[in-house]
Amino acid sequence: VEALLAGTGLTAADLDNPNRRITVRQLLQYSFNALDMAPQPDWYLEWAASLSGNFHGSVSLALMSAPTLGDALDIFVRFFPGRLPHLHIQGRREGNCYFLELWPLADLGRALPLLIEAPLIIFQQYVHTTYGVDFSEAHVDLAYPPPAYADRYRRHFKSPVNFSTNRNAFVLPLSWLPQQNLDYVESSWLHAVAQCEATLSSSVERTTLADVRHFLSETFSLPKRTRPLPRLDDVASHLCLSRRTLIRRLRHLGTSYQILSDDFLRARAMELLANDGMRIKEIAAFLGFNNPANFGKAFKRWYGVSPGTFRAGTTA
Repeated sequence: VEALLAGTGLTAADLDNPNRRITVRQLLQYSFNALDMAPQPDWYLEWAASLSGNFHGSVSLALMSAPTLGDALDIFVRFFPGRLPHLHIQGRREGNCYFLELWPLADLGRALPLLIEAPLIIFQQYVHTTYGVDFSEAHVDLAYPPPAYADRYRRHFKSPVNFSTNRNAFVLPLSWLPQQNLDYVESSWLHAVAQCEATLSSSVERTTLADVRHFLSETFSLPKRTRPLPRLDDVASHLCLSRRTLIRRLRHLGTSYQILSDDFLRARAMELLANDGMRIKEIAAFLGFNNPANFGKAFKRWYGVSPGTFRAGTTA
């Protein structure tokens, strides 16, 4: 215990206090210590799979008593972040898929795989035990290169895992969402949701962050638009907020509209380059760059290579 808590400022007595909250810095130091002590690098995947039952309090109760998988996803997105201050979790529908996306709110360093993959494994185990689905129809996307132990992922993930993508997400078919929970009990469900609302409601800052990301996605889906991304003032107006309030709420989470829009363009650039039917200059124009050279500079800043080199590498 002493080795695990080294450098965190926490004591064993703190762990016995159910109301004791820790900071993200303490969480990261604790994670670094655990990684250093672990006999196997993939230990956390098996550990995460064991975090079932009532470990997550009212969130677990709401998940287990939800009417459908779609309702459970809503609960996971709305309330699980209350247990994960280092992550923003959002759900997004696109085409025939539902994306359960996880976005770091801080630099997680070498603890990134642990702190991203553990919630994905927890969600997978919940779906596995509650709903009869074929996991080969789903997949997991991770926005970092495969680790040295990538060959062990098949032991823990029931779906294929893709590395070096533009998101951290559990991607599942929309057809799964209406799946009914045979353990659904209305009274238990309503009580659990009320408990979540009372203790784990998302902060106004997190809600605003989700609204901004959603608005960016909606703007890009418009058939006609004068600019690919709205300005900060446009977003504030859409959300019925002042410019200053929007800036303050995003800053509270350690981010900004510039960072969010840059991340969005970076992700869309990768997706569009996978489409061989679009020329690079067409992609540049679609993303709002006034010439391909500026797009090339931005892309190299994002990924370290030119768009052409990136495309050649993905299609080789």
